[in-house]
Amino acid sequence: MDSLIEDNNSRFMNRKRLPERVFIWDETLRGGEQSPGVIFDTDDKIELACMMDRAGIAVIDAGFPAMSRGERESIKALIDLGLKAEAGATVRCREEDIDMAIELGVEDLYIFSTTSKFHLHYKHGMTEEQCMEQVLGALDHAVERGVTFDFITEDTTRSDPEFVVELLGKVRNRGSRRIIICDTASSITPEAMYTFTSHLVDNIGGRWGVHCHNDFGLAVANTVAAVQAGVEYPTVTVNSLGDSSGNAALEEVVMAVEKLLGLDTGMDTTMLYELCKLVERKSGVYLSPQKPVCGYNSYRHESEVHVSGVLAHTGSYEPIAPEEVGREREFVLGKHSGPTNVKMLLDTRNLTLTEQEIEAVLDRIEEEKTLNRQERVDDFLGVMDEYNRTLLGFPEERFWELVREVRKSG
Repeated sequence: MDSLIEDNNSRFMNRKRLPERVFIWDETLRGGEQSPGVIFDTDDKIELACMMDRAGIAVIDAGFPAMSRGERESIKALIDLGLKAEAGATVRCREEDIDMAIELGVEDLYIFSTTSKFHLHYKHGMTEEQCMEQVLGALDHAVERGVTFDFITEDTTRSDPEFVVELLGKVRNRGSRRIIICDTASSITPEAMYTFTSHLVDNIGGRWGVHCHNDFGLAVANTVAAVQAGVEYPTVTVNSLGDSSGNAALEEVVMAVEKLLGLDTGMDTTMLYELCKLVERKSGVYLSPQKPVCGYNSYRHESEVHVSGVLAHTGSYEPIAPEEVGREREFVLGKHSGPTNVKMLLDTRNLTLTEQEIEAVLDRIEEEKTLNRQERVDDFLGVMDEYNRTLLGFPEERFWELVREVRKSG
């Protein structure tokens, strides 16, 4: 049956730049924890890291040592696990950050600095020349300490390409194993990302990663475009966790790279749903029912057209088979259901109904699904709003209460 499908994706894709293999770099335990309201304690991080390791993730960012003592304890605990995956830590271009990570036993450092004039001016009060001096000084210190390091260039897609090429060329010559470019402010389209990334790869060489934010809903598309340009290490988060609108979703990138680009990620994709649900439970950030791969409605079919098509051949409406990602298919009764779904259920009990009786059953289903529906939806949304306000945030009125209590106690 597959011979009936025209593969226009491969037909019109430039496959010459594709890497031979893709390695998944997970940022859930660091960048994902930046989601407002999300807290992973050490036990959470150990449980998540162990599952990620079993699933075949290649690189796990264990955290940011400079953040807190608790963060450093978690990082050390993850490093001490001895995972198959590379487990490293993110540090700024500061000698004290580098030394702090090394003292925890970290052997792989992810050293970052912004490269855009905008960030340099408003965040750091620096020029490009001062940035280059700071970056190269930090890398020299890492070399002296004998650790392996990668360089992450923040806000790359809003940086001057000439400065980026000059700086990253020197970074590579300093021994950076990989260079990761970032679409920090979601400022680029997939087509431009492909061209920009190709320009950097061709002018500098070496191994590359990419980190994309999702403010325009393009993080996965931009990540895949960068892979098409030659990037081997997409950095992602499970369930698209991250500050504001989040980052590229690990599960979506993995399936796009495997199914659309035909590249091996080394992942056991049958563990994706289990991993997504664990992250949902540990993070407290619930998933949209329409979330690709792991959303509740993925692989659930209600409409007569879709049910009939899937029963005829699953490829009609399922580009990813549910079993590939640890899911099961489900046919759902609702307003858009038709005779096909009803007859299929009747067959499971060797029952039959006339066409008129089937129509009557469908009418009753629609009536019951509609009954008090808006009231139930409003009640649920009220609960959700309260959850968002309290668990994914901190009520401001409670903040002022704490301030008064602290001032009163002296």
